[in-house]
Amino acid sequence: MTDLDSRTRAAGGSGVIVLARVTVATLLVLAAPAVSFLLTTGILGSDKSMKFPAGYAVMLIVTVLVTVAASALGAWIAGRAGFAAIRFVLAWWAVISFAVTVAGVGLGRVHLTELGIAILAAALAGIAVGLPLAARR
Repeated sequence: MTDLDSRTRAAGGSGVIVLARVTVATLLVLAAPAVSFLLTTGILGSDKSMKFPAGYAVMLIVTVLVTVAASALGAWIAGRAGFAAIRFVLAWWAVISFAVTVAGVGLGRVHLTELGIAILAAALAGIAVGLPLAARR
């Protein structure tokens, strides 16, 4: 018996092509929240040396937009095959950024807390956009 419901079929294409698409989607989504590091200086120093040269709001907005765009592009490239990869990578970023936020609050480091919040916001926005798109393709 053949299942005619297209929503239950596996992702189309050969295994190598699907793997290549999932890899590209994974790398895009993995690198996107790291944009916040490019917009922050003094990360390796103390809390006082950590700065947001363009401003915190700009860093937050750019990080969220880049992550959402990378998540949408990854979902478009990989389709349903990328659903698990996008979910795993952005969940990983969310856990790490939550830990950074908690550490920043616990240590009284304002800029560390802000960096964690920015990456967490980007990860959650990427999940909100990328997963529905990947599920539909």
